[in-house]
Amino acid sequence: MEQAIFISDIKKLKQADSKYSRLYFGNEFCQRLIPSLEDCKGIMDFVLGQKMNFTLVTPYVTDGGVRSLRPILEYIIGNLPGSEIVINDWGVLRLLRKEFNYPNLVLGRLLTKQKRGPRIMNLMGKVPQAMIQHFKESNIDVPIVKDFLANCGIKRIELDNLLQGITREGLALRASLYVPFAYITSTRFCLVASCETGRKYLRSMPACNKECRRYTFRLRHKTMPVDVFLRGNTQFFRNERMPEDLDRLKIDRIVYQPEIPM
Repeated sequence: MEQAIFISDIKKLKQADSKYSRLYFGNEFCQRLIPSLEDCKGIMDFVLGQKMNFTLVTPYVTDGGVRSLRPILEYIIGNLPGSEIVINDWGVLRLLRKEFNYPNLVLGRLLTKQKRGPRIMNLMGKVPQAMIQHFKESNIDVPIVKDFLANCGIKRIELDNLLQGITREGLALRASLYVPFAYITSTRFCLVASCETGRKYLRSMPACNKECRRYTFRLRHKTMPVDVFLRGNTQFFRNERMPEDLDRLKIDRIVYQPEIPM
């Protein structure tokens, strides 16, 4: 089982110790947090020095985000050609396929479309087993989708550790499992922006102060079986209970998140 660690801030590199053979770096949820080219150069020096494998993680983006990503993609592809690139935006996939013809592509968590809502656990024992089975599955394993991904050059998919468990049938693609934090939902409207000013509005396109780097909110409600963590524009839950049948699920990599990603 390959062990990887996900670092979203270059200042946290000390957490990437020798028990990990792969480093994930980048951001999945906000184009304002795309790392700088200088940080990527620092990351390259680190992974080469530690002889680690490398995976660059990219978010969903606007055209402006594509412009920010392009020099980073050019640098990583030119200097770490064996690296993986996780895509969470179909436009980024098209860019990598059409302009770079890059082969080491991974489908990110935002595009694997698992049923992540914690309130699914409230249905256990109340609905037919076939419905529970549906909540454990992902459309990523539907034959027509698998064929589409294969034609796009996707070699791997990224999965969250669902509270209700995971089922995969007719397996084709290898998978990574993120622990202990699973993402629930994300939006381009930042729910944390301006939290220091007391202003009551959501901010989408204007510049931000990256408050998400400093604040995490714990949300509780009687209908939720677990606490929900809000960081920036994204909600997460924590699940440390690992599936027992990783081999059958074709999960051959664990991606450890030492903190809620952002």
